[in-house]
Amino acid sequence: MADEKFDSDSLPGVVSSAASDLSSLRPSLVENALTQALPLPDIMFGGAVLVVVIMFHAFWIRIITGSYLKRSNALKSSASLWQADLLFTLTVMMLLALHLAEVVVWSAALIFGDIVANWSTAAYFAANCYTALGEPFSLPQAWRIVPPIIGMSGIFTFAWTASVLVNFVSRYNDLREFMTGHRRAAHES
Repeated sequence: MADEKFDSDSLPGVVSSAASDLSSLRPSLVENALTQALPLPDIMFGGAVLVVVIMFHAFWIRIITGSYLKRSNALKSSASLWQADLLFTLTVMMLLALHLAEVVVWSAALIFGDIVANWSTAAYFAANCYTALGEPFSLPQAWRIVPPIIGMSGIFTFAWTASVLVNFVSRYNDLREFMTGHRRAAHES
């Protein structure tokens, strides 16, 4: 074989044959499994936005809770049941607004990450995933882990809100009971 003369005319055929042989090789099983199971870009992107959403939630939950506690303590001296009802209603509305704002955060991430084309589509997609209704349409293959991460953030924040809301309901009931007892005492005097 070493004595054979090199034919430069056959070089393009050899190169294309070698290229097709190389492209037919399978990547190693470990590399293939890891890149398929743990697609790093969407995990990093989704994880980063999830942390932002959780921190955003923590900040506003602290503000809403502080406001509710301060106002409910102030209401103990007024003995007006409708004000207690209004405070509770406004607090629940603030919690709703917080979750809607978190959908907007996810929508912005989808838009600025160039994953979804427009705001209404991004908001619809984020809201469906955030509330764990499911993804209304499929994202490109490279971003397939983002919808479950959006769902996880919604589950985390809804659970957190539910625990805070249980506390608010308990305090609301205590406040109404205190006000009703205060009214009875005032009428009996």
